[in-house]
Amino acid sequence: MSTESLNRTSNNIETPINLDVLKQKEKTQKSKRVCFNKLNHKLHVSQKKDKLRNTVIICSVFIAIGLLGFIAG
Repeated sequence: MSTESLNRTSNNIETPINLDVLKQKEKTQKSKRVCFNKLNHKLHVSQKKDKLRNTVIICSVFIAIGLLGFIAG
């Protein structure tokens, strides 16, 4: 009884052979060129934004301390 079920399942199993993998060409990665002027510009812009943000934070702290001193005094 168990051999009958084994024979039935073994007949249905097929092993597909896929040779497409062997036919695929190797993909070579080309190094992308980088424009240093664009990188320097992005760096300059981000540093400028950071400097402006830091200046605004420091000025607002000094204004808040000045207002507190004026109100308390």
